[in-house]
Amino acid sequence: MNPDIAADLIRRYFDAVRTDPKGTAELYASEATLHYIGQHVLGGVYRGPDEILEVFRMSREAFGGTQRLELHDVLANDRHAVALLIGSAERDGRRLEWRRVVVFHVQDGLILEQWIHDSDQHVVEEALAPRGSGGSVRRTAAT
Repeated sequence: MNPDIAADLIRRYFDAVRTDPKGTAELYASEATLHYIGQHVLGGVYRGPDEILEVFRMSREAFGGTQRLELHDVLANDRHAVALLIGSAERDGRRLEWRRVVVFHVQDGLILEQWIHDSDQHVVEEALAPRGSGGSVRRTAAT
């Protein structure tokens, strides 16, 4: 895949994440895998567009609808793309912020695999902690 096409795919993906999360399904290969790195409620491995859309729904719920992702840049070659983002969410009247790197393996114009890495796991865990719990929910870390 041409690096410009790969970069465009990822920009379209993040546009869809922001405006039409269900629309991202058409950008994934049927055998796509998403690895969400972390020991928080969203951490894990999700296979296929249906599971990936479900983690998007879970994310909106867990972040209380406050998560924002600002795409800073996309770097790409013919097989991979890397998106650099600034993430934020509101929690208990405070704005929490972190950096995010998402690595994509692209093939035939579609996302085949992706890995979500957040720079500050403690901040993300705080943002994702169940409301009123004061702590975070832990799951097995993604690989």
